[in-house]
Amino acid sequence: MKRSLLYRLFRLGAMPKRLRTELEGEGIVVADEGMPGRFITRHVNAPGKRYRFRSEGFSGWLAVTRRRVICHTFSKRQINIGVDDPRIGDLFVDVPDEDTLSVSFESSSFREGWQGVIELRFRTGRAAEFEDALLAVGASRGRLGLQPSG
Repeated sequence: MKRSLLYRLFRLGAMPKRLRTELEGEGIVVADEGMPGRFITRHVNAPGKRYRFRSEGFSGWLAVTRRRVICHTFSKRQINIGVDDPRIGDLFVDVPDEDTLSVSFESSSFREGWQGVIELRFRTGRAAEFEDALLAVGASRGRLGLQPSG
């Protein structure tokens, strides 16, 4: 799968070296970086923010280790949750086609004062590997949201 243009030009969406070392120590199950994707919000209300529907592109990375699931879009952390955290079941995972991974969740489960659905849609050739790894640590199968993927 091709890396995003921003990753190829500026290394945006790359896993920081310091964090990579830490994740390797935790035992990486599956990881990918420089993935193009879409950050999609539906009916989100947050402090100072209100979005009925918003979609924006990103270059990011996602890793599943034996200890946690962590995801950054550009350099902003979106997910960082331990595999033993009961909220891991609040992550919904879907592979609508062979090179697309969808991770969606109700934002109130992970962010204080937020409400609404957030979906991270990654373009990666490792979508099936991520789905298997996330389901193995307790994520739920399916998608939250109002519109079909595509």
